[in-house]
Amino acid sequence: MKEVGFGIIGCGNIAPMHARSLKEIDGARLIAVSDVVVPNVEKFAAEYGVVAYTDYAEMLKRDDVHAVSLCIPSGMRCEVAEACARAGKHVLSEKPLEVTTERIDRIIAACEVAGVKLGCIFQSRFADAPRAVHEAIEQGRFGKLILGDAYIKWYRSQAYYDSGKWRGTWKLDGGGALMNQGIHQIDLLLWYMGPAKRVTAKTALAGHTGIEVEDIATALVEFESGAMGVIEGSTAIWQGHPARVEVHGTEGSVVLEDGQVKSWQFKDETPADADIRKRLGADKTLGSGSADPMAGLGHGGHKRNIEDFVGSIREGRAPFVEGRDGRKAVQLIEAIYRSAKTNQLVEL
Repeated sequence: MKEVGFGIIGCGNIAPMHARSLKEIDGARLIAVSDVVVPNVEKFAAEYGVVAYTDYAEMLKRDDVHAVSLCIPSGMRCEVAEACARAGKHVLSEKPLEVTTERIDRIIAACEVAGVKLGCIFQSRFADAPRAVHEAIEQGRFGKLILGDAYIKWYRSQAYYDSGKWRGTWKLDGGGALMNQGIHQIDLLLWYMGPAKRVTAKTALAGHTGIEVEDIATALVEFESGAMGVIEGSTAIWQGHPARVEVHGTEGSVVLEDGQVKSWQFKDETPADADIRKRLGADKTLGSGSADPMAGLGHGGHKRNIEDFVGSIREGRAPFVEGRDGRKAVQLIEAIYRSAKTNQLVEL
């Protein structure tokens, strides 16, 4: 396929990241957008010079739309993704892929039956520093991995939750500080440490009113490898701090903050380590969502993520982050919520 035509469903805050990325990716072109809010979709379509639809089913009839980006609320993606798959369109979804593993499994099954690609946006995996950590793990530089932690101590105002009826609901948001905000760091943690085996957790609503989900959570994780870990997430911490992921082993330790290297130490130094500390200690690819979800957020990470998805279609290979990758973080977050609700240790 010479050029992959894209449609975008949902014209909210994150949709411009997809539209800007597609403008810059060779072999891809944005064709059309869809949203039920007429002024939003018309404005978005005019800005990017594409066709506007208020019914995504009509957009899916277009032969020049080969793939669709899902930028709608999390809990609405299952049925829409299934419709896209039935129409023969490849599916690229924002995180989380859906709000439960049951609904994610429906999406995976629909895409497999239709023979279309399924990808998930986890742009943190495409930034240089997080990828360097994964390469170091694969090279065995950490020795035995013994501890992996994710800390997402962010702030969201009450107005943020009040801005959309779907925000802070179990049905459409799927959860709070972990499912919506912390999922990127939880995905990285699983990418580094491997599958989780069991978890015990506590959650609470501490700093907001009128929402169903947690704005603070803590969890102790045991990984299948025997390594241990801590996850802390919140949207009630004034005024928000950089999201941190730590990986520690018997021969090396790394700390990332907002995708930047803050500590890079190994028992056996290599000539490249000093350059990594300097160069990736100032990497601004990911920006920070500590106090504002869009503050400083460029589309560089999205561009790399979407570019890989386009490549998977054109080259007939799996996306780097495919549907089952998107499932893993949701599975762990579900287990955390179940542990907090039952006050029991939960086996995955």
